[in-house]
Amino acid sequence: METLIVEDDAFFRSVIKDAIESSRMDCEVLLAPTGHDAINLLSEHGHQIGVALVDLGLPDMDGLEVIREINAHFPDVRILVISSSAEEGRLLAAVRLGAVGYIVKGDAHISISRAIEQLMDGLHPISPQLAGYLLKRVFKEDPPATVADEPTNFSPLTRRERELLVQFAEGASYAQAADSMNISVATAQTHARNLYRKLGVHSGLQALSKARAHGLL
Repeated sequence: METLIVEDDAFFRSVIKDAIESSRMDCEVLLAPTGHDAINLLSEHGHQIGVALVDLGLPDMDGLEVIREINAHFPDVRILVISSSAEEGRLLAAVRLGAVGYIVKGDAHISISRAIEQLMDGLHPISPQLAGYLLKRVFKEDPPATVADEPTNFSPLTRRERELLVQFAEGASYAQAADSMNISVATAQTHARNLYRKLGVHSGLQALSKARAHGLL
């Protein structure tokens, strides 16, 4: 597996690279100081990239466009935003485009190393200062449904997909869900991809939001 770092600041590129190399992540690191560099690397290595760490303040384009490009062509890539921006609107836009995590540079409550570990475990690392806002928006836009019937515009979920959804709702990582369901982590990830496709979402957070809105939980 390869990991793509999209960051224009040489110091932070080095910090992120060091965090990856000191983690459990066994991968080759690709460095992209600009958005166009990132897109070029995606065209060459896209199918080998498993994780992308993306800054939003790039010199040549908005990092949100890089996220859009990654998700459009390589939806299995797990995208973590590492940005100096703590704007709530930027967080919401990144998540809607497919990011599975968002941490603010210099956040004392969650280190880059810790965020990478959480990402590897199938979790969604988010700076605490932004997590509360995201939850409020989720429940404001998708209030809990009162009807428990599964909507007809979704393909029926399998038993395993429903079990995985419950595991996510309880805060389980891929590894924890796989252990509870007596399956491999790879199989859990396959069920997750099928679940996301059926619900028309790109992350566990979005899946939980839509599932609650339509009475699937």
